[in-house]
Amino acid sequence: MMILAVPVRPVNATDTTLVILVSDNEADCALANYIANITSNVVIIKTPWGVYDPNITAEIISYAPEEVIVIGGPIAVPDEYIEDLRDLGITVERWYGKNRYETNLAVLKNITARFQLQLQNRVILVAGKDLAGIKKALRLAIQERAMIILVNQTTDITRIMEMLGLRIKSVTIVETPVMNRTMLMIQKQLRERLKECNCTKVLINMTAERALEAIQMAEEKINTARELSRNATNPAIENVLKIAEKQLEDAKEAYNTGKYGLAYGLALAAKAKAEVVIRLAGENMRMMIMTKTKLKLEKELLRIEARIRVMERLGVNVTVALQLMEAVRAAIKNGDYDTAQELMIKLKEQLRICYMRGKKMIRGRGHMPVRGRRKP
Repeated sequence: MMILAVPVRPVNATDTTLVILVSDNEADCALANYIANITSNVVIIKTPWGVYDPNITAEIISYAPEEVIVIGGPIAVPDEYIEDLRDLGITVERWYGKNRYETNLAVLKNITARFQLQLQNRVILVAGKDLAGIKKALRLAIQERAMIILVNQTTDITRIMEMLGLRIKSVTIVETPVMNRTMLMIQKQLRERLKECNCTKVLINMTAERALEAIQMAEEKINTARELSRNATNPAIENVLKIAEKQLEDAKEAYNTGKYGLAYGLALAAKAKAEVVIRLAGENMRMMIMTKTKLKLEKELLRIEARIRVMERLGVNVTVALQLMEAVRAAIKNGDYDTAQELMIKLKEQLRICYMRGKKMIRGRGHMPVRGRRKP
């Protein structure tokens, strides 16, 4: 499967000092897009949720950033990315919470401080798993320079307002029919606790196009989950994957009979199950790597090679790094793992030197897109 890291807006690499790395999760991605639309000189690079791809690191290198902000926790954006970037001497900061709702609040607090943004006392509320609703909420938040806040049935509006230090004058509730129950609970809270607030509602009709988009996204996630779980040993993975596949099948059947709301809801459920599989498969793979020295070294070398190759293509002198890489490869092949580990340390340090010496030249060349095939 081909995975492309996509900048949200074209940016000249010579002007770029900040990269935002975010998963393709609709909630976290919306927050990244929000930042990109209300600030300048920010590049956004997306990685598949829960999946590490060394080519994504290579894409980041092609912008030669001084700093990278990661939106989302280590389940959404694996720690391997942070390790890759810090090994090169790039400053990395992760903005996240224990789930998408806490991440939402962490990002809002950080962007107001980091970018000195003066946002209006307006809030856009939307269910945190409502794909179509989040898209609409993002557009409204950008237009009105408002805060977009993700909610679910356990959200405490008063707590959120206190955490963000808000005195809200205007609230817009965005909802699709599928999320009606969640948003009714939120409306009840607003009536009880924010009596002087000007509240409006934006209803989104469920169309064939929106249902199909959700189905396609669920199918893509299930395909990724299926690929990652091929060698997994956790028995729960297969069971959850079967549930996701059945929900997707039911979503397609509902879509074909014109029941777009039902199709949309089933597709979202299938996508959520697929993400559980991706998380479990990732945890399973990391446990396997930690217990097998050869596999760990091979995976680490694969990660480093992607960085070396992109710098080589961008014109950075990586001759010494290439020599060390081949020496590591030979040591692994010969079963001399102690030597391989010692050489790996030297290789990482050499690669850091290459990046530090070459980053100005990389920026001067302008950005060159990087494409690659993910290797789980």
